[in-house]
Amino acid sequence: MIKSREIVIRAIRDFFKNEGFIEVETPLMVSAPDPSFTNEVFETSPVLGKRMFLAPSPEFFMKKIIALEKIPKTFQICKAFRNPQELDPLHNPEFTILEWYRVGADYTDLMEDCENLVKFIYKSFSSQIKNEKVKMKNDKEKIKNFLSYQGQKINITPPWPRTTIKEAFKKYANIDLDKFLDFMKAKEIARQKGYKINKETTWEQIYHQIFLNEIEPKLPKESPLILYDYPAPLAALSKIKKSDPKYAQRFEFYIGGLELGNGYSELTDWQEQEKRLKDDLLKRKRLGMKVFDYDHEFIEALKKGLPECAGIAVGVDRLVMLFTDSKTIQEVISFPAIKIFG
Repeated sequence: MIKSREIVIRAIRDFFKNEGFIEVETPLMVSAPDPSFTNEVFETSPVLGKRMFLAPSPEFFMKKIIALEKIPKTFQICKAFRNPQELDPLHNPEFTILEWYRVGADYTDLMEDCENLVKFIYKSFSSQIKNEKVKMKNDKEKIKNFLSYQGQKINITPPWPRTTIKEAFKKYANIDLDKFLDFMKAKEIARQKGYKINKETTWEQIYHQIFLNEIEPKLPKESPLILYDYPAPLAALSKIKKSDPKYAQRFEFYIGGLELGNGYSELTDWQEQEKRLKDDLLKRKRLGMKVFDYDHEFIEALKKGLPECAGIAVGVDRLVMLFTDSKTIQEVISFPAIKIFG
């Protein structure tokens, strides 16, 4: 497994070096982590009298580099930390993350990056190469690339199928997402489906219950899938679509049932960004999570000018799972938390 990890990580670096990206390093200990209420953070002992946390992502610092250093293409492979309530086959509290950013790009450009990156890594595993020549209508032959994961043969040849979240909700859960965006209607729909709803339940919790139970398990596994245009309440740090403000320019991609990456056209408006960070902190407080100040230096960097760009985070451990046909993340980490802490 160690050799397989090395192949994946070397291939990632080779891919981005070939694309002209600059590899950067950012701190793992931070005073103001991403306040997203979907992830809890690890708090360490104070440093110089300030509260200190293990970074759940290098995102804020990488954007500071783009805004202040004016580097158009950056990537990083590093450790990230998220404090789960329980461990499962797809999560480890300490994991390896890949992030990259392109100036002058949007989320559709990143979708192509993902296709090309996976194909590049695939070619590094020569023992897995399973190319098939397929006759096209014009009698020309096209090479298709296949890999196997958990008994499923997967065609990873670009371009990959793309489906909006709205289409997925209708197809797999028979829900009109436009109506579901109304909190009262969402609660009514969830109750009709048998979900337990109380006065503390949030719209986001209802969304994730339905998505994780009714949509994600039904996503096709014979080919990769790009899910895009997430509801605006789940915009995170992404831009809202001008053509339809109910949705955001955000996407995730899946291969063999594994959710591998989350990317978007980056929000560059510092005022909207500051508002979202404050809203996330209020949600953390309501949910009884750790509360801290937001990253003021990040906002100051945005004020100086974050250019139009797009960025994505990809789970390196899950990529290793995919290319080694491993069922759990614990199989591809030398010292998983369950082994260290019992």
